[in-house]
Parts: sequence; structure tokens; C-alpha cells
Amino acid sequence: MMKKTMTCIICPLGCRIEVEGERAQGYSCPRGRDWARQEAAAPMRILTTTVPLRGGEIVLLPVRTRGPVPKDRLWECLARANSLLVEAPVRVGQVVCPDLAGTGVDLIATRTVAEIGKD
Repeated sequence: MMKKTMTCIICPLGCRIEVEGERAQGYSCPRGRDWARQEAAAPMRILTTTVPLRGGEIVLLPVRTRGPVPKDRLWECLARANSLLVEAPVRVGQVVCPDLAGTGVDLIATRTVAEIGKD
């Protein structure tokens, strides 16, 4: 079993946590312990990017995944997001791509954008 040492990102303390299997040490709180175990076993990330927007007040719509996706699938998720073309109007929180790249996680808008010439 491989031992991994990482710096916790859950809070400003930045604990140095060592994880070996299910055993973790060096954490200050249960959230840090749980994060380190997850990170060692199967790292997850929130994807934030922009997608083209047609007919809106801006041309790129900021988006993010509703929840974390597997880190090893980020490029696949980004490729799928890059293939999108969203139509205005868009409301913050609106799903622009359900089940992004088969991850079970939706891609959502992080900004409300009106249609050009409409209020």
C-alpha cells in the first residue's frame, strides 16, 4: 500500500496529512481526514470554464459543474463543454448540459445573461 502526503485545502490551517489505505494522520478535523482519504483514493474536482453563448449580452457564458467530477475525467468533461453552444437568455443555476460526459454531474450557468435587445 502506497503512502501519500498532502496538504489539506479544506481550511486555512493547511495540515500535512499522511494517508495509507484507510489510515490518515496529521489532520486537525474530521473534514480534513475525509478529504485526504477521498483525494488519495479517487481525486475529484469542480470544473469551471466558459462556453460560447449565442444571442446574449456577452459571448462566453461562465459555467461550472454542479458537483465534483473524477479528476481523471476532467479533459473529457472539458472537451464536451467546449462542444456546446448555449442560446440566450440564460439564468444562473440553469443546466446547460445534463450528465456532463456521462459523469452524472450537470454543467450549470454561473451567471444570468439576457438576450440582446430584450429586458
